[in-house]
Amino acid sequence: MESRMDRRTVARGAGFAAALALLQQGGARAAGTPPADGTPEPTLYDRLGGIFAISAVVNRFSDQIIINPKLNVNPNLVAWNKNEAETRLPGLKFMRTLWVAALAGGPFTYTGLPLHDAHTRFHLTSEEFDEVGAEIVRALQFYKVPEAETKLLVDAYMLSKPDVVASE
Repeated sequence: MESRMDRRTVARGAGFAAALALLQQGGARAAGTPPADGTPEPTLYDRLGGIFAISAVVNRFSDQIIINPKLNVNPNLVAWNKNEAETRLPGLKFMRTLWVAALAGGPFTYTGLPLHDAHTRFHLTSEEFDEVGAEIVRALQFYKVPEAETKLLVDAYMLSKPDVVASE
C-alpha cells in the first residue's frame, strides 16, 4: 500500500492538531504542565475517566447510531447496518475509542483510515453528521459527563465535519 503525503493528508493532520489544541485550550492541559499552584492538571482524557469510560460512551453511541431512525433513511447506512454491522461494528467501536482517546490527550495514537476515506462511501449529509453528534451528546449525558468536557468533545467532533460529510 502506497503512503502519500499530499495537501489533503497535510490538511487532515492539521485538522487533528487543531482539535488537540482546541481540547487543550478548553482546560485540558498537556500532561505534566503544572497550573499556578504547581500540581499537574489532569488531561481531558483523565477527566473523562480514561479508556474504560471513553469506550463505554463510544459503545453506547455506536449502538444508538445503528438504530437511529434519522440515520436509517440513508440507503448506504442501511446497507452497512444490514450487511456489515455484525462483523465490523466491534472493530469500528475500537477505532472510534482510539480516535476519541487520542483527541482527549490519552496515551494513544489513532491509526485508522483517514476520516474522509472511511466515510466517503456513505455519502453522509450535514444533517446526518449532526445527528451522529446528537447521539454522542446523548451518550455523554447518559454517563453524566460534565458539560465542559462534553462541549470540548463536541467541538473536536465538529472539526471533522469537512472530512466526513459528502461534497454537495
